[in-house]
Amino acid sequence: MLFFGVGMVGYSQLKPQPILNDPDYDFEKRLRFGFSLGVNFMDFQIMSSVNQFDSIFVDNSTLYPGFNVNVVSDFRIIPTLHLRFLPGLAFGQRDLYFYDKDPKVEPTVMQLESSYIEMPLLIKYAAVRKWNTRPYLIAGTNFRIDMAAYKKLNIEEGVYIRLIKGDIYYEVGFGLDFFLTFFKFSTELKFSSGYRNAIAPPNYQQLTDQEIKYTEAIHRLKSQVITLSFHFE
Repeated sequence: MLFFGVGMVGYSQLKPQPILNDPDYDFEKRLRFGFSLGVNFMDFQIMSSVNQFDSIFVDNSTLYPGFNVNVVSDFRIIPTLHLRFLPGLAFGQRDLYFYDKDPKVEPTVMQLESSYIEMPLLIKYAAVRKWNTRPYLIAGTNFRIDMAAYKKLNIEEGVYIRLIKGDIYYEVGFGLDFFLTFFKFSTELKFSSGYRNAIAPPNYQQLTDQEIKYTEAIHRLKSQVITLSFHFE
């Protein structure tokens, strides 16, 4: 046992230590820039109208991957606390399924595409760096403008509802920093949820009574997004 213990101590002393990449990264510059690429999954939290619940049920059961492109601006307050602003673009699609009370009737499917200009402002709290990795948490708000909401209703393809143009989201998430030789690479998973009712009031001049029933079947839509991002700084 004595020889085993002496051998372990000797091995630990002889074992090469990991190379610390850019050890002064958190102290050299207070303001840093980069870019971010990501994959998103947009979703709705749906609340059906009470007076329509017995005739039409609304659901969204299909998630489509979209993508994000952002510019990263990171301001170091202290080594473990950063203020981050990541303006960019996000594209995605959500489907709404309208089920009739008669099970023999095929559900009506509406495809809603979104093209967001997004402006997230986040606080990043990072743990103490361990060699070349560091976990962190993020939280903040994100103002999104849906440029696709400016389009007219696509009645020819059976889309009778429209989303609002702007919404404010709260965002929370976590990630992991990897300090490489020439830059910092980060993977991040983030959840976003909107504050406003995402469905816009119907245009009664364009729609028939049969078409208006789809909009009135929805009491509230709450927009939600899950984003997996890859940051290069």
